[in-house]
Amino acid sequence: MSRKTRLQDIVRVMRRHEGPVSGTTLAETQGISLRTLYQDIAVLKAVGADIEHVPGTGYTLAPGVLLPALMLTDEQLDALALGLVKVEDAAGPLAAPAAQLRDKVSDALPDDQAQRLTGLKLAGNDQGAVGQDAASQISEGPWGSDRGEGAATDELVFYTHPLSRGSIVHWMLEELGVAYRMVVLDYGTSMKAADYLAINPMGKVPAIRHGDVVVTETAAICAYLADAFPQAGLAPPLALRGDYYRWLFFAAGPLETAVSLNGLLGVHPDERQQMQLGCGSLQAVLDTLAGAVAGKRYIAGDTFSAADIYVGAHLSWGLQFGSIPWRPEFEAYCAGLNQRPARQRCEAFLQQAMAQGA
Repeated sequence: MSRKTRLQDIVRVMRRHEGPVSGTTLAETQGISLRTLYQDIAVLKAVGADIEHVPGTGYTLAPGVLLPALMLTDEQLDALALGLVKVEDAAGPLAAPAAQLRDKVSDALPDDQAQRLTGLKLAGNDQGAVGQDAASQISEGPWGSDRGEGAATDELVFYTHPLSRGSIVHWMLEELGVAYRMVVLDYGTSMKAADYLAINPMGKVPAIRHGDVVVTETAAICAYLADAFPQAGLAPPLALRGDYYRWLFFAAGPLETAVSLNGLLGVHPDERQQMQLGCGSLQAVLDTLAGAVAGKRYIAGDTFSAADIYVGAHLSWGLQFGSIPWRPEFEAYCAGLNQRPARQRCEAFLQQAMAQGA
């Protein structure tokens, strides 16, 4: 029995009792130890269940508590998701509470309904349209799969591998909350197959196909998607895009080049070579980027944007694997970004893929 199922059962037992339920009774009904029960009660409280413990008597559940068993229909879930997305997209004072509410309700729902609410509804491991080894998965997003006329021609297909820069585009797509089909390719096989080379002759991922439009290169994909789906608000108004473009492509150019030269190849350019390289020195790149994020929640203004996805992903990856030296400015900036629900969904996908031997 999964913990989520067990939590739901604990609440059902408490609802059936008019008075307090002893910890021993709750533990016995679930076949768990008292220590595990105490941990489960703590989790329930964390997700909003109002549970009171009276020493020597037992636990009581406050009347009217909806968590964790909401028992919503798919139509009700879609309506809830649509409303939350509209509030989040409005970027007003209720945007953050709406995102928090989505997380809390998702934690309280059965897995299949939680996936429907968060827009991470994946359709199995069917063979993809590109290559025999490609796994095709579908994320409907909170808007569902019915996108009206032209849905077939406007299909958004995302070509990736879990252990690639595709994880940045994955994060971008989850932040957008739109429907897309994920095609997972393998290095050296389906990634080099003729049908995928027709999409990206470099034989690399990520790439996207949006209707008849094909875009490669991670930063270009992020910039395109932000413009293609303006309702998500991941690109500032044109008049305010100076920092947005600057740092998005700073990370794609100088940062990636400098880190690759130093960390991957062990090349440390001298002063003459630094003058010839577009990235200069790694020290100068990191000093510049640290100044850009110091004391800031977002890198390009007061709102989250695609530039934060691209810069934040590179910094988080570099800090985790040691290719970027630790700095307090980087840690503070990444900490806020890594708590975003879309980022955490992508991280869960990556961990699952790694567990399966990706």
